[in-house]
Amino acid sequence: MKPSSMRSTLFASLLVFGQLAGLGCATEEDEAPDQLDPDGAGKGDGITSTSPERLFDAPFYFSVPKTAVETPLDRPRYPYPTLWNKSVEGDEVGLRVIAVKQGVGVAARKTARREMAQKLAAAGVLKDGDIVLTFRPELAGTMAYPHIQMGSTHAGLVYTSGGAAFNVDSPLDSQYVGQFDAPHYAGNGTDDAGTDALHVIRPRISDERRVQLREWVGELKSNLGRINGERAQIKFQSDYLVPAFVSAGKTPRQTVTALGKIILELDTTTKQPMFCSEFAWHMLALSACTEAEIRAAGPEGASCVDDVFAPMPLTAAADGEVGLADGPLLSLLQLPAEKRADAVGQIFAEGDAAKLSSGHRAVSEQVAPMMGPLSQIFGARAAGAPIAAVAEGASALDAQVPPNYSPTAYLVQAMGPTATRTMDYVTTITFVNGAGYDKAKLLAQQPVP
Repeated sequence: MKPSSMRSTLFASLLVFGQLAGLGCATEEDEAPDQLDPDGAGKGDGITSTSPERLFDAPFYFSVPKTAVETPLDRPRYPYPTLWNKSVEGDEVGLRVIAVKQGVGVAARKTARREMAQKLAAAGVLKDGDIVLTFRPELAGTMAYPHIQMGSTHAGLVYTSGGAAFNVDSPLDSQYVGQFDAPHYAGNGTDDAGTDALHVIRPRISDERRVQLREWVGELKSNLGRINGERAQIKFQSDYLVPAFVSAGKTPRQTVTALGKIILELDTTTKQPMFCSEFAWHMLALSACTEAEIRAAGPEGASCVDDVFAPMPLTAAADGEVGLADGPLLSLLQLPAEKRADAVGQIFAEGDAAKLSSGHRAVSEQVAPMMGPLSQIFGARAAGAPIAAVAEGASALDAQVPPNYSPTAYLVQAMGPTATRTMDYVTTITFVNGAGYDKAKLLAQQPVP
């Protein structure tokens, strides 16, 4: 691989390529009005497969290494079947799936999600601080951009109340916030199709922090009408390339502290808009702090702030590092060596772009010329090259975009070696029809990690 030739391609469309690092969780205003999925996903039903061995078809680049599936599930405590949905390419990577039966229509879809949220919270499958990623299996075989994003388009934050799980997401409005029953999750019967697959990712935080997070969420909800009403302090941020700490010229500690002061209404003037995964990241970092610590914090920010993971580069340039785009690579390296060269091509191949919304299709087309440098890095690693061999090229890419925390970042953080993970993959919740549920029960009889 020649870093100099890679850089010549990179610099031609720098800012466009930067969108790859953070794009996700688009709102209705970002999409054309004729699109069914306003968060930028596909229109099809991704929970389907003609294979008797899979509930749905997920390629390796939408899957996690089997070795990363370690979080125990207390399966007798919830009523749904659990199965290992191996990837199309083989059993080395896949998804641990909990299948939930749903009926037809918005009311039935809402009911299924509320029941899921109550039953899985009671069983410990959903906990305070968990990240729930909107997952679109139907985006496989479209374009490199959604493949690199691993089909994830939105990040929500879980909190519990009365023994049930709820979600609080940016945008902090009725289209997203609820018991996984808002239009983004359940659909609205008209212009939003909802979503039928959710990854559950668990940060490695203490139970004390989970309790503290729940208190911060409660305070936020109590004051949200004023915070995001006339004052519009933490509205949605649509410029995914520029995290809040970059746009404000601050440190992440300062922006986390600022969010805490806004929630407590100590600060009623600062405007700190955030995209979905950024809001979740800030709330997790804030969970290490008490109200008193935030009240006492000075201009440099509260020393209690503890980010679960640091904002990430685009791709790893050193051992022990992981990048926003590295999820498919981590799964690729679990495949047999003889399959890897062809597998690299699958990640970066152009397929049926019609499955993408207008917004995501436009970004995919814009970043397409930039996929060459990244595919060279993946190809070299697939052939056995160590990170040191691609470090110069990776650094050239990383230097052009600020560290970030896209929705996919949470999944990528859960895919590496146990000792270096900051997050853990728990499961993928899927909502299926009657036939799909019957199939899930049969597949659940097979071994499940």
